[in-house]
Amino acid sequence: MDRLERFEKALTDILSEYDNLGKELGKLRDGGKSKTTKFKELLGRKLVYSMIITIFKRYDLINN
Repeated sequence: MDRLERFEKALTDILSEYDNLGKELGKLRDGGKSKTTKFKELLGRKLVYSMIITIFKRYDLINN
């Protein structure tokens, strides 16, 4: 696998994980568990992924 293929796979994984974190956070929020440690940890991870995605968008590496 060359460098571009690895980058594309990493980007796909990041976008997928970002979506999955949003879904899991929604479930916890709906269950009234927005003050739990797990919720806060997931929210922190989602923020990190959001920052990475923002950088990719800044360099036009994501079409969204």
